[in-house]
Amino acid sequence: MKVASISSSYIAPVKKPAFKGMFGSPSLSEKFRYGMEALDDNSILVVASNPERADMILKQYSDKITTPILKKYTLKVEEKDLKNREELDCDFAIFKQDKKYFALALGRGMFSSLMVKRPKEEAKRKEHIFGTGNVVELRDGVAIETGEMLWDEKPKLLFNPPYRFNTSAAEKYLQVKTINNVPDFNKRSIASLSTKNAVKDDKIGFTFADVGGLDDVIEQLRKYVVRPVNYPQVFENIRLNKGIMLYGPPRCGKTLLGKALANEVGAKYREYNANEFKSAQVGASESAIREVFAKAAADAPSITFIDEFDSIGKTRDGSSNARFDDPMVNQFLGCMSDLEKSKKPAFIIAATNMVKLIDPALLASGRFGLHLEVPMPNLEGLKQIFKIHSKNQPIQSDVPLETIFQKMFGGKFNGSDVAEMISDAYFNALERLGMFAKMDAKNFGYDDLKSISISFADFEKAIGRILKQKI
Repeated sequence: MKVASISSSYIAPVKKPAFKGMFGSPSLSEKFRYGMEALDDNSILVVASNPERADMILKQYSDKITTPILKKYTLKVEEKDLKNREELDCDFAIFKQDKKYFALALGRGMFSSLMVKRPKEEAKRKEHIFGTGNVVELRDGVAIETGEMLWDEKPKLLFNPPYRFNTSAAEKYLQVKTINNVPDFNKRSIASLSTKNAVKDDKIGFTFADVGGLDDVIEQLRKYVVRPVNYPQVFENIRLNKGIMLYGPPRCGKTLLGKALANEVGAKYREYNANEFKSAQVGASESAIREVFAKAAADAPSITFIDEFDSIGKTRDGSSNARFDDPMVNQFLGCMSDLEKSKKPAFIIAATNMVKLIDPALLASGRFGLHLEVPMPNLEGLKQIFKIHSKNQPIQSDVPLETIFQKMFGGKFNGSDVAEMISDAYFNALERLGMFAKMDAKNFGYDDLKSISISFADFEKAIGRILKQKI
């Protein structure tokens, strides 16, 4: 995480604040201090004149926060809290990480900036002013400006590390929300993996960064798809491979590659199983195929992913099934030829575990002319996949990861096996720590959530179950 810092040798003394809001409504400064006292490594303080707008911007920049956020405190700044202003110049959020505090600017646009400097210090753009989405480390004694002309007044939002941890005042005077559905706010959670359910007719939030162990395949997709779509003028007179055949063992990332590719180029994504095209009604299968190609062209740039392609693209051999399969093969040949001739960046990706069954005419140049093997991951690939799926999981520091990698490699794990292993290990940890019993008794709490950790024994148990299923 790249952050800006406030450079100064001055360190303000930490003093125990004397609050004046004991018998009335606390001031803005007091509420700000309450919020700071409540922060731990899994909570966040949002200070905003418009909390709804701030939350929307916060979602856009949640990747700047690299720890799971489980609780959010919101300090709403009213017009009465400010002098000569209707609202803050820039909403912001404060979070704690590795015993340091950081502010994230949540401005309304490019001209709404967060100013962080010491009181009465001359403002310098590069040192003190931060645009929306920027993160700045907070140092003792700096003030987060409210946009008012303070002159000799003390700043209302003065940062000094709190001298105690106390959530009671914040829960009384600030808005508090427990983040139950973490992806709505922060994509990282100790209890969630990076996989998501497929949604047809829409883009999926995967990118190539979510795909491990397939660097060579990804580079080919960048070469033949990503760059031509992003820089069409360079490839204007070049015939592109609109058909891509992904082949290899099951559960090794073919579908994930299709989703990630669509997101990398900002393309419309559609996903089909080839068996969906089969119909006993004469001409219905061919019509369904033509409709898929028509949608792909109309929505260009688009990525259309067809899984289990061997079920309809088998070699035409005159067998008894030919009267069902041959018309579909012929229709695909015609549609692919038409698509290749067009200038529209619409790509059809077919996936199969048995490429030898595919009709050679479909695999020819001008049809599915780009063949990319998606193999079982090697040891280094398994390490990459593990790293992706275990991100922000509460793994104990003494877990011998190299031993786990060797067990996965020896067990011929694929990408799905790795994700399943990590998920199962997490469930094993919950069981070992007695969390299921607490859930059933309805006394599972926030502190229990923070105490979850995955041990080597939890991984071993998960690996054993998956290996037993693979036999």
